Amino acid sequence: MSKIKRIWLNNFKFFGSSSPIELAGKHLLLYGENGSGKSSLCYGLNTLLDAAVNSPEKVQKQFALPSESEDSLINIHAKMDEGAERTNAFVSVEDNNGKVYQISYRNLDSCQDTDLLESNLASDLINYQSLFRFQTPHSEQTSSLIDVFEYSVFPHLSFPAIHYHGKTLRNVKTMIKEYNEGPGYTTNAKGERIIVYKNSQDYNDFLALEAHLNEKIQQLVDFININIYDKIQKFEYDFKVHLEYTSASHVKKDKSIERHRYNIELKLTEFEGTAVNVKYPSKFLNEARMTALAFCIRWCVLDYRLGQGEVPNALKILLLDDVMVSLDRCNRTKLIRIILDELADKFQILFFTHDRSLYSYIIRELMNRNGISKEEDLLKTDIGWQFMEMFACRKGKVSEPIVQPYASSYTKARKYYQGDGGNVDFAACGNALRQAIEGAFKMIYTRLGITKNADGSSIDFSKTMLGDYIHLSKTHFPDLNIPLDAIHALDSIKNILLNPSSHYNPEMDFYGQELEIAFDVYHELSECDIRIVVPKNEEVIINIPTLDGAQHIYKTTMNQDLVAYKIMGQPEYKIRWIPMKLSFTYSGDNPQKEHREKNLRLNDFYMGNADYLQKKYGLHDGYVEDALSGINYKGRMLKDYLR
Repeated sequence: MSKIKRIWLNNFKFFGSSSPIELAGKHLLLYGENGSGKSSLCYGLNTLLDAAVNSPEKVQKQFALPSESEDSLINIHAKMDEGAERTNAFVSVEDNNGKVYQISYRNLDSCQDTDLLESNLASDLINYQSLFRFQTPHSEQTSSLIDVFEYSVFPHLSFPAIHYHGKTLRNVKTMIKEYNEGPGYTTNAKGERIIVYKNSQDYNDFLALEAHLNEKIQQLVDFININIYDKIQKFEYDFKVHLEYTSASHVKKDKSIERHRYNIELKLTEFEGTAVNVKYPSKFLNEARMTALAFCIRWCVLDYRLGQGEVPNALKILLLDDVMVSLDRCNRTKLIRIILDELADKFQILFFTHDRSLYSYIIRELMNRNGISKEEDLLKTDIGWQFMEMFACRKGKVSEPIVQPYASSYTKARKYYQGDGGNVDFAACGNALRQAIEGAFKMIYTRLGITKNADGSSIDFSKTMLGDYIHLSKTHFPDLNIPLDAIHALDSIKNILLNPSSHYNPEMDFYGQELEIAFDVYHELSECDIRIVVPKNEEVIINIPTLDGAQHIYKTTMNQDLVAYKIMGQPEYKIRWIPMKLSFTYSGDNPQKEHREKNLRLNDFYMGNADYLQKKYGLHDGYVEDALSGINYKGRMLKDYLR
């Protein structure tokens, strides 16, 4: 498949005279504050893709002057070059094969471009508004989804081609438009304008188009019904839905067509193992479940479209614009993993968000997946992603979007400390360095799975600041055998350096020595190696021999990841043993038994069973006291995975 190399919007909506956005064929993670121009970027890409199915006249209206067309999309501040009749307004995309798609008032070639048509059919835009439309039945007292499909699905969906009135139709939106216009008109013997006769070719073609639409939409609905439950389970929900299609039909009269509109009805058939018959699912399911369901339906449609055949020259773009607005943190995590695990190999992902915390979370997730400890190292490593930020900046009286590469807090801190590209600014350095250190702490805590305060309450990482992390570390680090020297050093300077730098304080002096200490602490925190030894849902085996010659075998499936860590100068890896629910099978002196245990550490589980067997039978010389040697994963001792 082709991928976008660069995007260029010039004098289009919020964009004025601008420069191309370089993607180099990679996925894009874009943070943009509200009002920064993200919607204009989405609109530009969508307008370009839609040009393949729109008429040249419609595209021309989009690039006409505002005084000439109500459909104009050009920037209201765009100026015409001297002697020119038009502004230099255009939307352009260049793919990694060097092909350029461009639309403007005079450049309408893309309206007939086959590759762009295939790209339109192979790509999709999913935004918050399109997912929210699934919730509108709540207020309309209906469970019909036909408006949702007409708005979000059919414009970017193709069916097998059908010839109709001298045209070859593939796009579903176009088919429906032609069908809605009817079979055409003729004149009877009285000179009256009537619908074409039943025995005419035009009417037979109309019947064929109606049958074609009904058949193919039914096939799409059937495909969704077959595949939707598996996708719902990816969100760890347990409910079943069924889409029911009502065919389009009509009654021909002499001068008109009496239509019976097609429909797609959503029904909730099962909830958490219990059969139900819910008339209005949007009233029964909460917003998070409805959003997940909406995404799953769109996901099914994507799979259906991909199953229509591979087109090598087509762009396969999946643009996701603020799709997580109505999802809580847990569901956001699930959706991010679906995107990275299920969709990133099939599409070029363009992920837009105005949520800084979500942006940071995805960065950390990509760091974890690639074994990278520092943001600045992530940005230097080719993992197939570009990271950018978008802001609205005023130039005189006019606001324009600025798109720039993302820079880590540490990189910004070094820039302000050294004066790269400008003056030295110790206050700005301190502020950026505080953010970098907080990020390093957060990475350690999340990778190690530390989610609780000393009192057992959950840590709210969105509200946890530097002072909180220092306090938490004094509690947690000793338990992990991590030295506290760096934490004490950081604690000694935080009040005079890092915290005041976030506030206006003209009397505060910022000393390079304190900043250097903070830089050193950041390096110690970020130079950590945390690896998964046994992934969640994997099985480990314990075999404890006793003096009577028996082998006592315990098999258990991990309820959480078992991780090892080497942090802040530690010479060797250590296992983070955490309590988890363990269900295990036992075989030995008795027939195999199933057992359930709660909140046990795996090493305590090993030692506890050894103590029991020692008292009852005595342990054989082959028994090893070290749990790292006595617990096996895929035929190897755990300690083998720590080398």
